[in-house]
Amino acid sequence: MKAMELDHDMLLNAARTMEREGGSFAEHIARAFYVADTTNRELLLTAFDDLFCKFYRQHLINKRIQGETA
Repeated sequence: MKAMELDHDMLLNAARTMEREGGSFAEHIARAFYVADTTNRELLLTAFDDLFCKFYRQHLINKRIQGETA
């Protein structure tokens, strides 16, 4: 999986999870993502591909766990 392959909603879910569950660096990358224009958003996704993919996978795990406990 590559961050550039994720759609906008998937990327927002990754960023929200980064903000909640990541450290301060990941939180700041997520906030930069929210306000970035298209060019800078692409730069963020390329530079921090691993973070966006990691936290999107974590979002899916969290969603699965919440479904099991609901």
